[in-house]
Amino acid sequence: MVPPLLNRASDNLFNRLIHSLLPSSCSLCLSPLQHSAGALCHTCTAELPRLTTQCQRCAVPLASDALCANCQLKPPTFRRCISAFHYQAPVDNIILRLKSDPYTTEIKQLSTLLAERIAITYQQAQLPCPQTIIPLPLHWVKMTKRGFNQSHIISNLIARQLRREHGISIDIRNDLCSRRIKGQEQHLLSAKKRLTSIKNAFTAEAQNLTGLSVAVVDDVVTTGATANSVARALLQAGAAQVDIWSIARTSWNNPAG
Repeated sequence: MVPPLLNRASDNLFNRLIHSLLPSSCSLCLSPLQHSAGALCHTCTAELPRLTTQCQRCAVPLASDALCANCQLKPPTFRRCISAFHYQAPVDNIILRLKSDPYTTEIKQLSTLLAERIAITYQQAQLPCPQTIIPLPLHWVKMTKRGFNQSHIISNLIARQLRREHGISIDIRNDLCSRRIKGQEQHLLSAKKRLTSIKNAFTAEAQNLTGLSVAVVDDVVTTGATANSVARALLQAGAAQVDIWSIARTSWNNPAG
């Protein structure tokens, strides 16, 4: 009997081979794709739920670019969050698939668009882009069960795009931060419980963080509880500032993710 992992690897290899040899179709509308178009056609890419107006600090979707009420009352520990999309269909479905399938093909295009958003944001703000990326760490139990960290996949794709298209030197570091508390699944908790369950979940390596400007990469930001917790740990360990980069951002009335 062939082990399941070997079966999965064979299937992925076969699918990539077929994709390279035969004409492919958009994964959403099934229309024919140009070879270099990726997994989504130009029309479907243009119709993705892009985040155009949001809080200047936490990136929660707003009617205009302003500072949301929460950030006015209690600013987050991170300097700013940059997200490319609303956590809505089809982006939410792509992110959910990525959590179980590291070969989710659409994530390359979403990460490319996020990298473009990142470069433009720092250019407009006349701020230097952080050159150290930290993929949001998984607890070792979840990492063992899943077998990969989806935030590391996104980090690699973003870094490649920023280096190639914008000449920004990016260093991906997995050794500066770790998750010590597993906690409950965040989407199963209320916003208040998320804040307490994740408060001290991360620890950071002080020796190599002093003075660094870092960006923590995640797939989706919901209440910001996880982002605040990891930023707090990094700042306490000596980081100069911490930004959050994510593919998607939920609205206040959307607790999913």
